[in-house]
Amino acid sequence: MKTLKSVGLAALFFPLAPVAMAASQSNISDCQYDASGVESFTDIFTCGTVSGSLRTLYYSTHNAYFSKGFNQDTTSYGGSLKYETAPVYGFRAGVSAIFLRGIDHPDEAHTISDIGTNQTNVGEAYLSWQQDDFKITAGDQRINIPFVGDYDWRITPILFRGVDANYGDSTNYLHATKVWRYKPWGDDQFLNTTAYTDIDERTNGMWAIGGGRGSQWDDKKLTGQLWYEEYADYSRLVYGESHIQWQQTLFQPDVGLQFMRGTSDGKALAGEVNSTSYGAQLALAFTPALSWKLGYDHIAASANSWGNGSLVVPYAHNSASGPYFAQPFFTSTQDLGSGNAYSTNLNYVLNENLSLGTQYSFMDLKPSASSDSINQSEYLVYFTWAFSGVLKGLSLTDFAGVQTSPLYDAKFWQNRLSLQYDF
Repeated sequence: MKTLKSVGLAALFFPLAPVAMAASQSNISDCQYDASGVESFTDIFTCGTVSGSLRTLYYSTHNAYFSKGFNQDTTSYGGSLKYETAPVYGFRAGVSAIFLRGIDHPDEAHTISDIGTNQTNVGEAYLSWQQDDFKITAGDQRINIPFVGDYDWRITPILFRGVDANYGDSTNYLHATKVWRYKPWGDDQFLNTTAYTDIDERTNGMWAIGGGRGSQWDDKKLTGQLWYEEYADYSRLVYGESHIQWQQTLFQPDVGLQFMRGTSDGKALAGEVNSTSYGAQLALAFTPALSWKLGYDHIAASANSWGNGSLVVPYAHNSASGPYFAQPFFTSTQDLGSGNAYSTNLNYVLNENLSLGTQYSFMDLKPSASSDSINQSEYLVYFTWAFSGVLKGLSLTDFAGVQTSPLYDAKFWQNRLSLQYDF
């Protein structure tokens, strides 16, 4: 993020950047201000900040989601550019532009919706107010709470229209959120539906309240969080997670426990919800550069409820597994059924430029009481190369993997290669 007086390389990637550079040359203000913000009306805008993420994504998927012959190899480019004013009496306003273009996309009948069609629109548009450790934001914005997130690993992020408030820091906090609309990856409009695209029903969104607490006990760090979320006419969710880390012990072991309980709400548009999940995780740091995680979750079976006891979370469906300890990368744990889920991840940071790793997950889950377990294995390798020097902010990332299941004849292959510039 840069003030309008210091934007540089952005001019190479987006046509609005020269405006920022012109402001840089005007030298109207030194952009120094205290907690109350800037003093002049002009400085509200000239001392604002420009940030963004511009990217190109090569997306290759074969036998997508085990549908034999459903293939797509395409390249898309786009991203977002955001401007935020300098603070005045604690207030800031922000707005972003989002765009997406495809290169050699297939026709609509053969298009996989993971990327979406071309987009050109306003993304974020919000007003925020901050006083010390309290911040509240209203409008179209990024929100990141359990199972409601921007999940920003495509071209444009998932966004939400609502009010989001937080008091505290990332460890000790109270948080409250109300959402009315959301913008998925594949659309530039804010919708009053959900990610359950097969359910064409309007919803009043969701609300959530949560809190976290951390403390130090000798050489051990203890953290925990507890949330209640309610998705209108879908589900109610109670989620809790706690960790204890031995900071002075060999490998600095971190042990985590989690619990999730979902029940029906209102019209139960996805069907009856009766979901109970609990899990455990072990994380070790073999060296400052080499880390390993092992995760496990059990999802209790419930034959008469959605997904045989799966969790209904309307804004994470087919998008992310949220905080589940055990999850694959290409699909979502809560969409696959009930049973036992396992995953392990090994990550190595070679230097300030290169990070690489591998992950394996096994989903011993049954989507219905009468079906066999999918016994889904996913094998994944990935790397990120972050450029330095004059190219700082530019990175190259690749995720490549395959999923197998005895229930299907075909293997599901996918590769995502992205070149991204963050500023």
